[in-house]
Amino acid sequence: MPFKYKQLFLYFILFNIIWSSSLGANNGSIISYFAGFFNNFTSFCLKITTTVSFFLYALSSYFFLWYLSKRKRQIAAFFLILLCIPLIILFRYLLEEIICPATLGIQNYNPNTSLSYYLLDNKYFSIPYTSFGVVYYFIQSNRFKEMEKNTLELHNRQAELEFLKSQINPHFLFNNLNSIYSLVYHRSDKALKAIEQLSLLLRYMLYEKKKEVLLSEEVNYLNNFIALQKLRFEAEIPLVIKIDNLNADKKIAPLLLIPIVENAFKHGDFKYPEFPLLINLLNTKTELSFVVENKKNQYQKDEHSGIGISNLKRRLELLYPNRYAFTTEENDKSYKTTLKIKW
Repeated sequence: MPFKYKQLFLYFILFNIIWSSSLGANNGSIISYFAGFFNNFTSFCLKITTTVSFFLYALSSYFFLWYLSKRKRQIAAFFLILLCIPLIILFRYLLEEIICPATLGIQNYNPNTSLSYYLLDNKYFSIPYTSFGVVYYFIQSNRFKEMEKNTLELHNRQAELEFLKSQINPHFLFNNLNSIYSLVYHRSDKALKAIEQLSLLLRYMLYEKKKEVLLSEEVNYLNNFIALQKLRFEAEIPLVIKIDNLNADKKIAPLLLIPIVENAFKHGDFKYPEFPLLINLLNTKTELSFVVENKKNQYQKDEHSGIGISNLKRRLELLYPNRYAFTTEENDKSYKTTLKIKW
């Protein structure tokens, strides 16, 4: 935690004005407090020495707690704070009752005031200003700990996001290499085109390091992915894509839309023209809506299915907390996924 002595002094001045006024000093007025510095030379000197002495109470208590608490010696800090109180009182006595009379011919207390009475009287002044320094330290300490906690949470969240994003790559690559392997094995003319499409997609996944990309870039990536998936099928698959209002300045975290479409291609049944794969993206001023619906394939899912979707859900929680809705609807014939993100 940084040592904020300048900020301490500013808050001390404010506290000093309020505390002095609450005791009836300065006629309860802020103007009177500052006017006391300029009434006459004697008033100015005594205001300075008094302010410096009172500030030392706050400064010493704040410094010892700041210095020793981080070394886990807080009890020693309080011991030194108590020890400093009589030393600061003696310092004030030296300034106002010895040096000022000898050099300027002025002093604060009656010349007949005894040292014991001076020490006892100033003890009561030490309590509020020492307490102020202690309270200031703990307020700053709590703020610093909260800031550290938030920073740590942010770093952990960023690290988790990087991990989740890196997890997409092998999952995506594994699924698509299987498809390309099948094309190559059967000596399909589509194999070279599929490899080219995969290369473009991997380039986007590996080199796109921005936290957000233009929505148009993500849609372009989505179209490349769909083109790659279509190469897997010998016949043209029934597909309906509707994209409305692709606003050029809207941005989105990369690789959010792919897992939904990938899941539909992986587990959908595209043999029936009357049940096309529906992909609908609607962008408004306040919300992005992405809906994918496909006819269900009746075969049993493999035990590793769903990695992309679970990854997506966690990324949404980290990227758009309280700003997204992810729902699925399923019946005997179809599977529908809806993602909505508030801008």
